[in-house]
This record gives sequence, C-alpha cells and structure tokens, in this order.
Amino acid sequence: MVALLLSSSLISLQAAQPQKPAAFPTVVGYNLNKDKVTFPSEMAGQTDLLLISFAPEQQKDIDSWLPAAQALQHSNFQFRWYELPISSKENFVFRWWETSSIRSDQTDPETWPWIVPLFVDRHQFQQDLAIPNQKQAVALLVNRQGQILWRASGPMTPDKRASLMSAASSQH
Repeated sequence: MVALLLSSSLISLQAAQPQKPAAFPTVVGYNLNKDKVTFPSEMAGQTDLLLISFAPEQQKDIDSWLPAAQALQHSNFQFRWYELPISSKENFVFRWWETSSIRSDQTDPETWPWIVPLFVDRHQFQQDLAIPNQKQAVALLVNRQGQILWRASGPMTPDKRASLMSAASSQH
C-alpha cells in the first residue's frame, strides 16, 4: 500500500513539472564544401529554416520546401536555410562515403554550403527536438539561440507555406 501511494505521488509530481520546450541542440557538422558548422550558434542567418530528413526517400519532401526557403532568403538577408540529412553516428569511412554520396547527388555547388549532413544519436536528436517519429521530413524555423520559432512536417502545402512566411516575417 505504501509503495502504491509513493508510486502515485511520484507520478503526480512528474506530471506537475512543466515540459522543457524543445530547443535545437548544439551539433557540429561539415557542409558539402567541407566547412565546419556548429548549430545553432554558427548558422548564417539570424533566423534559419532547418530542413531535416531521416531517410533518402524524404528528399522529395525537402525539395518541396526549397522554393519558399529560397524566396525568403532573397527577400530577407537575415534568413538562411539548411538541409540537414540525419544519420547515425558512424565511423569515419561511413561518414565520408555518406557525405560523398550526398555531394554527388547535389550537382549544384551553389547549394553545398547549405547542405550539412549530421551524424548524431538519432533517437536523442529526435527526442531533443520533440519530433514524434522519423517517418517524415521536418521543417524548423530556429534562431541562433536554438529556440524553435515554428515547425511543420511532411511536404510543403499552401497552408504550411503561408504559416512559414508569416512566422519568418515576424522575426525581422
């Protein structure tokens, strides 16, 4: 009986604690130009759209966001976008092979600074960002302090575009 009371008290204490809002964790990656980038503090914009994919099949969803990301970047010099393909932490040879594969798929070297493969603990990364699963690409509007200002998942839709444009314009 005492154990049951202690157990239920502990559960109610845990439930009463406010959930810490998701923030973009500090992660280091190398873009396709082989330049080191520390997220979120070294992002090129004051506000950045981070297009996160967990599987190669999600590239078409990422691509659907690029016209809006590029339009925002052309109209707001404080804004940038990044593609962040997420892979598990692996050895150097795997990371080299994976990055080389992505580089060979991206034939426009102008995009290379904005594509940063990240090799992280996928589960922890997903948990840190409060992403429910890895089945869809995720778009996050993030500032240099790591605050997530806006989020969506899956492909771009007219509603998501309008919402993103509104969120991005309120940041400058």
